[in-house]
Amino acid sequence: MLDYLRYYIVSLMVIIGIAGFFIGGYWMFAGIGTYVALFVLALFSGRDFRQRKKINPMIADIPLYLHLVLMFALFGAFAWRIGVGIDVPEGWPTVLAIIGGMAGLIWLSVAPNVPIAHELMHRRDGFSRGLAMVMCAFFADPNRDVPHLTVHHLDFDTPADGDTAYRGENAYHFMWRCTKHNYQMLWANENKRRHALGAPFFSVKNMIIWEVLLTLLIPLGAYFLGGWQAAALVFATQILGKFILEALNYLQHYGLIRVPGAPVEVQHTWNHLNWWDRVVGFEITNHIDHHRDGFMRFDELRPHPDAPQMPNIFVCAISAFIPPLWFKFIAMPRLKNWDLKFASPAERALAREANRRAGWPDWLAEAS
Repeated sequence: MLDYLRYYIVSLMVIIGIAGFFIGGYWMFAGIGTYVALFVLALFSGRDFRQRKKINPMIADIPLYLHLVLMFALFGAFAWRIGVGIDVPEGWPTVLAIIGGMAGLIWLSVAPNVPIAHELMHRRDGFSRGLAMVMCAFFADPNRDVPHLTVHHLDFDTPADGDTAYRGENAYHFMWRCTKHNYQMLWANENKRRHALGAPFFSVKNMIIWEVLLTLLIPLGAYFLGGWQAAALVFATQILGKFILEALNYLQHYGLIRVPGAPVEVQHTWNHLNWWDRVVGFEITNHIDHHRDGFMRFDELRPHPDAPQMPNIFVCAISAFIPPLWFKFIAMPRLKNWDLKFASPAERALAREANRRAGWPDWLAEAS
């Protein structure tokens, strides 16, 4: 049972954010404070290579479905607090508390919201995938499953995949490029589907319409709870959350290379196997099994100590926003090791060209 109680940590994270908004003042920072706490805890937590013990899937899924209720409560509590006033101590800046609250909303919209939505969008039943759409609306991308399932899972680690960061690319450039690419792919795929159905643009069958409606319903609800300022701030967090999500995406396949159409092998994803990574990420950090079989449940994914490893994801997330730190201490050393120890001969040839384009050393030539 303890193997499943641990996933309620993510529920607790959101509840802490909700409580901070209800208390008001500088307790608005409570949500983003959970990131700080997890960062410290992860530093003192080692690798976790244990396979989870299986229990009744319905019991295991409770925190997944509970999460949507908590997300509505989180955004609702923020909007309400904006409407009734922040209630900071006299003489202290209100804007600082608002920034802290927005930071908490963005963080909790990305983690644990993204891993949970990701898990549900890979389920075979329409109910779970519908819930995933609503969860994705909190970061302004309800139809994220379209580019994710139709492009990323087929083309990851190749130039055709907008979710794979290329060597030398920094997180800021990637966030914009990936966001633009995925929206373009969604638009193109939806236009093809709509024309095949013979449906006009303004139709309930057009998922672009649902993309816009679901995204705007959240600030609309915030307006009724807290007024125009609450609606504007909530909408801003949705947009910013979308870009921060792509920064998290940046870490998952950074610089990895796969020959287009080649089989998926153990070396084709990064894995973050810290205890806290696995819990907050709902096991998606056991990444390679997910790409081998996208329908595997989160509790079936196996950790692979033999796969390429990254430091804990909380350290990686901070480092990604400081490009010199990311390149020098995380990306380049691990990609050098990947090129020398994991890559196939065909992948090494592509890696050498990628290193040249990035302006990185030719360590493959040095090794040979």
